Amino acid sequence: MRGDRLLSLVLLLQARPGAVAPELAERLGVSVRTVLRDVEALSGAGIPVYTERGRNGGIRLLDTYRTGLAHLSRAEGAGLAVGQSRLAGDLGLGDALDTALEKLTGAGGGALRGGLADGRSHVLVDVDPWMRSGEAVPHLPAIHEALLRGRQLRLVYRDSEGGRTTRTVDPVGLVAKAGIWYLVTAGPATAGPATAGPATAESAVAGPALLRVARIETCTPLPDPAHRPPGFDLAAAWTTLRSGVESRPRDLRVVAEVDPAAAALARRVLGRHVTGAAQGTRLELAFTGVDHAVGSLLGLGARLEVLEPEAVRAALRTAALEVAALYQT
Repeated sequence: MRGDRLLSLVLLLQARPGAVAPELAERLGVSVRTVLRDVEALSGAGIPVYTERGRNGGIRLLDTYRTGLAHLSRAEGAGLAVGQSRLAGDLGLGDALDTALEKLTGAGGGALRGGLADGRSHVLVDVDPWMRSGEAVPHLPAIHEALLRGRQLRLVYRDSEGGRTTRTVDPVGLVAKAGIWYLVTAGPATAGPATAGPATAESAVAGPALLRVARIETCTPLPDPAHRPPGFDLAAAWTTLRSGVESRPRDLRVVAEVDPAAAALARRVLGRHVTGAAQGTRLELAFTGVDHAVGSLLGLGARLEVLEPEAVRAALRTAALEVAALYQT
């Protein structure tokens, strides 16, 4: 354990020249006294580490000293594979990504540190879609861990119409698309109605399947090994599955009346759902289902009123009451 900490200290000093002992102690999760003892141990082992006093002082390594990158942890490697702080944070790998980047920049020296600083100051990757915040995915770290360990998952899943089923699935991949996470599962899986009472018999569900992680209400890792088809290609599977999602028929027709002051905003936000020519402030819209319609329309609040069908009016009323109850004082 101490050997790992000493290596981490060396790499931190490469990434953060002149770091002070309290800062290093916080990063390593140890006391300041332990950091100072580790510095003495490194010096005794021939590592060119030294301390400087004064306002700009700190603990430093000679600029010419470099060490390798063979000791990146699995979590740090996974964080680098994701490569984007928001997505790494969803997976519970935000700290691991930061640490891995520190190790890389430390071993790469000043040129690499400068390049990383330039890149961060000039290029920003925002994976969240317009007009919508990122979805809550509290079960994503557990799903990711089961995926890496090759274990089956027992899920309660809510579909786009609000129906709930229990599923035992073989996870084979995770995909982040425009800030939305999807779980790819191999088939066949088993599924049945999710109930609060005794477990019900399950029926076969064809696979592979694409599950929206934000709709997973419960997630239980199982000891049984997950089946991963030989030669499985996640990119190819995603291409096939996403075509099914993108081509889903939008056969739910919705008629809505828009506040004239918000007509331009509504057409901009709902543009891909509008069918036919606009008739003043009245819009005819198409969605894949009630849940899809509510998710798309609720954000416009009182600036838009659904006239029909009644099922969408009722679902919006329920959603609005839930939001109001949340903010009651």
